Amino acid sequence: MTIETTKRRIQADRAAFMGYEVRCPFDGTTVGPRFVTREHLDVPPNPPYAATVRCPKDKELFEVVFRV
Repeated sequence: MTIETTKRRIQADRAAFMGYEVRCPFDGTTVGPRFVTREHLDVPPNPPYAATVRCPKDKELFEVVFRV
């Protein structure tokens, strides 16, 4: 995996994401549910297991994978 690929997928606690405590891996802007462009519902245990997010500042797309 390249550095760019690893930045496009980060892991985070779901509660932290809901509380806007997760930071964009590109510029550090805090993001949360308001910036979700797509939820990934197809993998257990507690859907959604991940969300595609667009950073409001730099407009980069990345995936937040929720930790179990």
